[in-house]
Amino acid sequence: MAHKYAQFELERRWLLAKLPDALQNSPDYQLIEDRYITGTPLRLRRMTDASGQVTALKLTQKYQAADQTAYATTITNFYLDEASYVLLETLPAQLLVKRRYKLEDGRFQFSIDQFQGQLQGLVLAEIEQPDLDSLAQIPHPTFATCEVTEDPRFTGGELVKLTETQCQQLFQELCN
Repeated sequence: MAHKYAQFELERRWLLAKLPDALQNSPDYQLIEDRYITGTPLRLRRMTDASGQVTALKLTQKYQAADQTAYATTITNFYLDEASYVLLETLPAQLLVKRRYKLEDGRFQFSIDQFQGQLQGLVLAEIEQPDLDSLAQIPHPTFATCEVTEDPRFTGGELVKLTETQCQQLFQELCN
């Protein structure tokens, strides 16, 4: 059961072999820095556009309730001012950095995440829909290798724990 201010997030995720050609030199992206706060289900996020302008600062709690499938999670977002963000940024956390692009494929718009740092080379696509029926209707994207929605290793809270070597091993396991 969701708390009063929580929402359901309904999404699917796919692994990509590489960033799609249409996005290779695109200046249209958001840089996302996620700090997964140690020992909590909390994520501190800074979103910056390609020009360096901060577009969002937020604290998020995201979890999967016992009665939810891999396609549905419960999420609560708190939007922050700079001072609050700076204070929370001092908490111990693991950092995950990625560029997020938007890509149209047919009548659907996907978010494409190109990871940096220890996850360099990892590219994921995701799409959200308002209900599970709509989500189920989305065909496998032409640019994707395989669907990873039901693989818990491809959630941000798990990805942030991987070393570069573990990330490469995971990619090889799924793509070969």
